Amino acid sequence: MAEIDSRPETVDIDQPQRLGFFGLLRKNFWGLVTLIVVIVVCVSIVQMFKKPGQMSVIESQAMDMAAMVPPKGAVPVGIAKVERRPISSSVTYTGSVQAYTDEDVYPRVTGQVVAIPVYAGDRVRKGQLLIQLDPANNSEYSTKREEAENAEDAAQHNAGIAKSEFAQKKYQLQASKEAEQAALKAVEEADANLSYWKPEVARQSALLKAQVVSLDEYQKEAAELRVAQAKLDQSQAKLRESKNTRLAAQSELDTMIHHVGHQYSAAKQAQSVLKNARINESYTRILAQDDGVVTKRAISPGVVVSPGMLLLKIAHIKQVRIQAEVATEDAENIHLGDKVYIKGSENSKNELIAAITSIFPAADASSRTFTVEALIDNVLPGRNPRAKQVGTVGQYKFLPGQYIIMRILTGKSDGPTVPTSAIVWREGKAQVWRSTASATTGGATEYTCTMHPEVISDKPGKCPKCGMPLVPKEVGGKQVATLVDVEVGLSNPERTEILKGLREGDEVVYAGYADLQPGMSVVKAEWGKTGPVNLPTASEVQGNRLDSTNNWTHEEMSGVLMLKVALKPAKGGSNTVVVTLEKHGGGSVSGARVSVKTSMPGMNMPGPVVSGTTGINGETQMKTDLMSGLWQLDLTVTAPGEAPVESTLDLDVP
Repeated sequence: MAEIDSRPETVDIDQPQRLGFFGLLRKNFWGLVTLIVVIVVCVSIVQMFKKPGQMSVIESQAMDMAAMVPPKGAVPVGIAKVERRPISSSVTYTGSVQAYTDEDVYPRVTGQVVAIPVYAGDRVRKGQLLIQLDPANNSEYSTKREEAENAEDAAQHNAGIAKSEFAQKKYQLQASKEAEQAALKAVEEADANLSYWKPEVARQSALLKAQVVSLDEYQKEAAELRVAQAKLDQSQAKLRESKNTRLAAQSELDTMIHHVGHQYSAAKQAQSVLKNARINESYTRILAQDDGVVTKRAISPGVVVSPGMLLLKIAHIKQVRIQAEVATEDAENIHLGDKVYIKGSENSKNELIAAITSIFPAADASSRTFTVEALIDNVLPGRNPRAKQVGTVGQYKFLPGQYIIMRILTGKSDGPTVPTSAIVWREGKAQVWRSTASATTGGATEYTCTMHPEVISDKPGKCPKCGMPLVPKEVGGKQVATLVDVEVGLSNPERTEILKGLREGDEVVYAGYADLQPGMSVVKAEWGKTGPVNLPTASEVQGNRLDSTNNWTHEEMSGVLMLKVALKPAKGGSNTVVVTLEKHGGGSVSGARVSVKTSMPGMNMPGPVVSGTTGINGETQMKTDLMSGLWQLDLTVTAPGEAPVESTLDLDVP
């Protein structure tokens, strides 16, 4: 029978420490097994339900996003081609508008201003009343005019009376002349009768002596002779009287002629006095000499004015003078008739074409500039310059004193031209940034890590610090900028002629080159007044990319195969990569094996690897379910009887 130890059992409180690792393992075996099973199940569940490329919480917290440096890209610039164009050189100056003539309105008589129906800014018409001096019907000038009218009426009346008297004297002279003619005929008749009787009486006397006739017969004929003599004497006396009457009538007529002349002179004098009175009265109504615009009113109604006082200033602007002060070196190239483009502001779209009409022959003593002038019609087309529009100047193109911009043509040519903004002047030499095709093939590309930019390699690979794929240090563009010297010819604000340094078809940078350095990558962008209208998309910077600019579709030739890759639908979370393979020249390629590896290189996140085989239509659809973000697709395509074809694409999943 065994001996029983009756000694009490002693418990050692330090026993667990003495068990060791294996003792603890044996003691907690099932707990550890349970923990491992839970971890395995959790990892399996995460891997099963995690979307392709999705990061775990631990992975996302372990990444230092601040350290990520994106690749250096291309600079967006405005690019234009060298084109042969007709070009006119020009110089641009600011100038001002001068009225064709300025009318300073002064009074010609003394009077009180009773009405001024116009004000500064009003448009006036030729003959329009500007100022009324004194009341129109009750002034000293109207009274003097009435007096002159009465005096002129009286003088005209007296002249009429004198004219009537002159006619009467004229008739009297005519009557005396006729009476004188009648008396002269009577004398001739009496003389003829006397001539008859004288020989007859002599014959009778001889017959009486011969006692052929009687004494009685002789005495009868002697009596007839005495009668004939008496009639002759009487008719001669009458003739002398008629002659004197005619001379008196002639004298009276001559006197009346002087009288009529005097009366008519008095009437003319009265007419002159009346005309002068009317003119002086008309001076109380000051009228516009031509169409124009009131630019200043110097007086107000009620003021008594006198000759020499300025009342109004009026600008005649149906035509205006466009003037600019040009430098001596430019004035030497400007000639009469040269074309000039005129606009009211830099941004104005309304540009007027005119010609140089005057070049002032002397320079300004202070500025040493010459004044050139273009005379233009200033009335807007379709407007009636005589229409009554008081208080508006809207019918005119320009107003006196207005600021304008004049671009004056100084020469013409036809040659290669570039936008003037492309010309860069450095140390007196003209240069341009020329855009040429980028030569990025070969081993010149450097690769870096976006999280560790200090890591630089001359070939692709993985970062030795974090394991992320290396990316090109410079994404680069399809073109690079180089600075070239040029010789320029004619120039204007839009285009400049290139004499040497460039050829037609070359591309030059005309905007956005402020920070360019030779050899920098550039990409063409639409350029506005303040900068690029739209920034270039990534596909414009790097060709192998699927994004909104190409509707998530990419095509490329690989040998005799045409490879087309598309994302359908273009959205994150549920999508399919569709690959279509065709022969060069037409015809689908079936039975080709397609393998696609996906990854998010910027975040070191691998994605699913999918594959498929093209069908009869040369297409295969591979379910990817890529989330939104930038992905990289590495494709390997093996067509029957062909060597494998590889292609790498960037995919921007929206």
